[in-house]
Amino acid sequence: MTLLVSTIVGCDKDEDPVVDPEPIIEIKVQPKFDGVNLSLDSIYTTDEGYKVQFTDIKFYLEGAGHNGNSLTDAMLFDYRERGTAMYCAEGDASLYPSIQANLGVGPDLNHDDPSAFPNSSWLNILKANDMHWDWNPGYIFVKVDAKVDTIVDATLNLDHTVNLHAGRDENLQTVDFQNVTWTSVGEYKKRTTLTLDMYKFLQGTTQSIDFKTEFTLHSAPGQEAITLKVMQNFRDALTP
Repeated sequence: MTLLVSTIVGCDKDEDPVVDPEPIIEIKVQPKFDGVNLSLDSIYTTDEGYKVQFTDIKFYLEGAGHNGNSLTDAMLFDYRERGTAMYCAEGDASLYPSIQANLGVGPDLNHDDPSAFPNSSWLNILKANDMHWDWNPGYIFVKVDAKVDTIVDATLNLDHTVNLHAGRDENLQTVDFQNVTWTSVGEYKKRTTLTLDMYKFLQGTTQSIDFKTEFTLHSAPGQEAITLKVMQNFRDALTP
């Protein structure tokens, strides 16, 4: 009897096999101004000599993926609330040597009920929050808010408010990030960081934005030209 008990107690129980964690891919966005990392509420100088203090920068990327491999329905960048974070989830970075996406929200989703999206989606109204217009059903694609001193002198007076909120289907832009570099962060995470150059946003490649005269935008009728300029400049300012 003693031998039997000892034999039973000495038997090893089958152990569950060790499973490696799923790989993680992470996308960050680093805003910059004239070559230095941009901090909200810090003061920068435009080519016109204006002093500018960015207070909010937000934008959507929708339908991001590569060659039929989809990352998610939509990503929302919110520099004030989430810092440089854009996207983080399980995934294989090798499937995304380049990334294509809409800057904004495509017409297939732009006019859907924002409360009908899953709670996990950045298109859900609870997460979209002020990035969805209730007066003009659809999402704000790009939001840039700032305070500006447009008088070039020795006195700092940030009394000029800038609110550039661009959207509407006809202004949707596409981005194509080629040769994406993925960097290992720990054993199971790969990260890529996009650059958002707000100096380039203002100066543009072919057209500039003057905060003194182009300071309010809600993509209303009559604002077609400035809306398109904001979207195109923002697209060109966002690079891998």
